[in-house]
Amino acid sequence: MTLHDKVLHELCAAIYIDNTHSEYSKFAKAGDLVNQAYFKIASKEFAYIKTSNPAKVIESDFDFLMGLYNKHIKEHQVMFLLFNIFETAIRSKAAIVLSEKYSSANQDDWLHNRSLVPTKIQHTLDKSKEIITLDSENILLMDTFQIFDYILLGGLKTLYISFWVDLSDLFEEKTFKGHDLKKIGKKAMTLMLESIRKSRNDNAHHKPFHSSRKRRHEIVDDMELILAHLGFNLEDAINNIDPQHRIIRLKYR
Repeated sequence: MTLHDKVLHELCAAIYIDNTHSEYSKFAKAGDLVNQAYFKIASKEFAYIKTSNPAKVIESDFDFLMGLYNKHIKEHQVMFLLFNIFETAIRSKAAIVLSEKYSSANQDDWLHNRSLVPTKIQHTLDKSKEIITLDSENILLMDTFQIFDYILLGGLKTLYISFWVDLSDLFEEKTFKGHDLKKIGKKAMTLMLESIRKSRNDNAHHKPFHSSRKRRHEIVDDMELILAHLGFNLEDAINNIDPQHRIIRLKYR
C-alpha cells in the first residue's frame, strides 16, 4: 500500500466513507496536502459529531471536515504567536537585567570583555557565537539584544536558572492588575520553562502537543504567570490574535 493509499484508507475508515462517496476525489486530494496529525484529529472529531448527533444536517462532508481541520490549524497558529511573544519577552528582560548587572558603568559591554563575562554564560555564549559566525556577523558590533537573539528557548532556560540569583527578584510575590501573583521559585521556574520548551518545540515542528506534555491551558497559564511577573500585559497582545479569547484564556485580565 502506498503512502497516499494508506492515508486515504485511514481517512475513509475514520469518517465512514468509501469510493462511492460523492466527494471522494476531494478527500483523496486533500490527504496529500494537509498536516497529517491535525487531519487525523479533525477526522476523529468529524466521526464523533456524526455518530453522536446523526440528525445534524451537513451539506458537505468535505467542507465540514476541512472546517474542523482549519480550526485546529488556527489554534496551532495562535499558539505559535503566543510562544513567540513569550520567548521574546523573557529574552529581552534577561538582556536588560544582566547587561545592567555585569557591564561597565553606563555601558553594554559585558559580552565583549572577557573579564566581565561570567563563566556560567560562556557555554551558551560560545554556541551563539558559532551561529553568529555562520551568519557572517561581527559579534563585536552587536549589543546584548542582538546576541541574545541567537539564544534558543532551551538556552534561555539555562540562562534563567544559571543567573537565578540575579533574576529571582523578578518573580517574588506581587500584585498585577489587581491579582496576587504567587512567588515562582527556582525549581518551579525550571519545570515551567522545560515544559514550555517541549511544547514550543512540538508547535515549531508543526505537531500537536505530545500526549506526555501538559495540556494547552496549563502551558498558557504558566506563560501568563511568568509574563505577569515581568509586568507584561498579555491581554493587549492576545486581543490582536485571539480577540474572543477562545483559544487563549487568561487569568489576569
